[in-house]
Amino acid sequence: MILPGVNGNDVYAYTGARPLDAALPTAVFVHGAGNDHSVWALQSRYFAHHGRNVLAVDLPGHGRSGGGALPSVEAIADWIPAVLDAARIDQAALIGHSLGSLAVLECAARYPARIAKVAL
Repeated sequence: MILPGVNGNDVYAYTGARPLDAALPTAVFVHGAGNDHSVWALQSRYFAHHGRNVLAVDLPGHGRSGGGALPSVEAIADWIPAVLDAARIDQAALIGHSLGSLAVLECAARYPARIAKVAL
């Protein structure tokens, strides 16, 4: 799925081959530096087929997302709620790996009302 206009760029998010359903809880998977959404292939597909919305995102400058790489963990943390807004998701569980873990922690600290759970 392409989420248009997130901070001026399109964002690619793998949904586990399922459409988003506003009635379901959402899990957002954030990869590490130099990776893309595909590092979450098995996990994201599992959750998508077991009662969750899934957004396994490509960070800017990675994979299929537009724009240049974001300059800091803090910038990625601020970018995540913009992705949620573009997907029309109020609250989500965040799952991070490596650099994605640092961004998920910072996002949860900055936007606690938007984050249901954190997994690192």
